[in-house]
Amino acid sequence: QKYNSPFLLLPTTTLKARPTSKWDNIVDEDEEDEPIPVAPDMTYEPRNAKRQHEHFLDIRAAGGKQVCNDVYVRNPDEDVFWYAGKVARVSDVSLEDCIARQWNLIERHATNLRPIELYPHRGNLQIWTAPGDSELDVAYNRPNIQMIRHFPKAMNSRDLSNNLIGFQGEIYQQGEEGFRTWRTDEGLPARPEINPGGETRPPTDEEYEQIQKELQGKDINALYEEQERRKREGLL
Repeated sequence: QKYNSPFLLLPTTTLKARPTSKWDNIVDEDEEDEPIPVAPDMTYEPRNAKRQHEHFLDIRAAGGKQVCNDVYVRNPDEDVFWYAGKVARVSDVSLEDCIARQWNLIERHATNLRPIELYPHRGNLQIWTAPGDSELDVAYNRPNIQMIRHFPKAMNSRDLSNNLIGFQGEIYQQGEEGFRTWRTDEGLPARPEINPGGETRPPTDEEYEQIQKELQGKDINALYEEQERRKREGLL
């Protein structure tokens, strides 16, 4: 017997859905998203951290602050953004790829810096960036400084060579508490701007005290002098 249709006709069967059960809402752990794999050259080891630090210095020396961004790490349950260091990239590498490729190094470094505030939330931390060398503007809560949130994705050396990007992790001096800032979910300052008139006048005693609280251990005088030096030399 021959058939004109390639499909065999079968008797029609009606399927009835079973009643829903409370067990349907249980999520199988095996069905949850798998963690993004970490490339071997971005595991948090001294040789990898040292290499990316050297790449940062080389790229920074060649391209200046225009190819750099400041990096902050946040526990999503809090509005505190912790300064974790800086990244650099060659001109044809996007900032998004620069962060994604070095995500593990940045996250692990931040959790080591802040073992109480960040380490318990590893794997769920947010990474944000601000313009390069903008710490003082961030401390002043300048409204024009809006941080950008980034998202992890799987990348390896075939996607982006590690010598095209760099990461310079923050290092605390003895007794230093670490630089932090308070931001909204949009990356904008969560507190009022300090000294809205700009650096054309020195901050008042009250403003200076608030800046010191914002910086929490950073030497505000050294930071201000360094930024003024960069302005004089045309680096800002």
